[in-house]
Amino acid sequence: MKNQNSVCFVSKISEIKPINGADKIVLAVIEGWECIVKKDQHTVGELVVVATTDAIIPEKIAEEMNITSYLRKGNRVKTIKLRNVYSECLIIPFTFIDKKGSYEYGDDMMEVLGVSKFEPEVKTITLAKGKKIRYQSNPAFHVYYKFPNIKNVPNIFNEDDVVQITRKIHGTNARYGIVKKLKLSFLDKTKKFLFNKGIIKNKNWEFIEYEYIYGSHNVEKGSDSQGYYSTDVWKEVADKLKIKEKLFEWLKNNKENNIGSGIILYGEVFGPGIQKNFDYNLKELKFNVFDITIDNKYQPTLDTTLITQELDLEHVEILYVGNWNKEIQDKFVFNNFIKGTKVPHEGIVVKHTSGKREKVAKVINPDYLIYGEKNNVGDSH
Repeated sequence: MKNQNSVCFVSKISEIKPINGADKIVLAVIEGWECIVKKDQHTVGELVVVATTDAIIPEKIAEEMNITSYLRKGNRVKTIKLRNVYSECLIIPFTFIDKKGSYEYGDDMMEVLGVSKFEPEVKTITLAKGKKIRYQSNPAFHVYYKFPNIKNVPNIFNEDDVVQITRKIHGTNARYGIVKKLKLSFLDKTKKFLFNKGIIKNKNWEFIEYEYIYGSHNVEKGSDSQGYYSTDVWKEVADKLKIKEKLFEWLKNNKENNIGSGIILYGEVFGPGIQKNFDYNLKELKFNVFDITIDNKYQPTLDTTLITQELDLEHVEILYVGNWNKEIQDKFVFNNFIKGTKVPHEGIVVKHTSGKREKVAKVINPDYLIYGEKNNVGDSH
């Protein structure tokens, strides 16, 4: 695929499987995706346009295909279970595409068909006491890498790959970092000069070039140099766990290592009040780390685990470390429920132990998608 995060693209039917007890329908396998289709409607090797989970289908196409009743609210493609098999995507006939175009395997068709990807509504945040501020984002405080659904990259892993499999938590993304400031004020420069010359040995000046920043996945919530928004779940968790203090202490203990642009923790805040029906039987909010960057480089999985321990924070649950195997992978996906409940886990994240971003993918539990549709659960990310 030319765009691994596309939700509508040209692909190829790799297999057609019969469905037990069904005479008129079969299961078409398109890369890693599966779709229930009419028998004899498609053939193996056929190029098709596939729209996957969370693709928003234009009203005109939905009506002409007569599929409106099979879509989620807002014309979103949904996962269904029929005769004990999952249908996770939709095949759109090429008749809906401008014949003037020439399309091939892997082409992103979102713009061509007017298909968009559902994104949860961004909640507006009121600043403390209603005050409006001009906040300039720090480019060193990087947004977390958006990795693909494994169904879009079914051959991403092979049995020679050593991977870490972790539980995917359904909460809200959070990031906390000590990163280089946008610019040093005259006072900062003076303090740095005095400290480096040994004229004043104020330990708080040792890392005067750096500042603490925290935020959600896309939004900075505040920094030492520019102030903070009003209290929110990200700040509440940081204050309770003393993340700022722990990060600066870690920095002091590891100052012989060049951290370059800084260190950033990426993780999930979860618990009561975060996601409907996904409080994980907790009485208070928790934060689990799932990735760490140092100087904008994602760390190997073992290093991430060790640094998390040094910070006295919790890592997401590690389910497996070893050579990748689809059978092992699927064991942690299907029929997995939150302990003591009938609520399905969201899924897992499979990551090469080197930490390289080209070897990371999420595997979503189809039971979670069905449960989410029935119970109006916030979407996977």
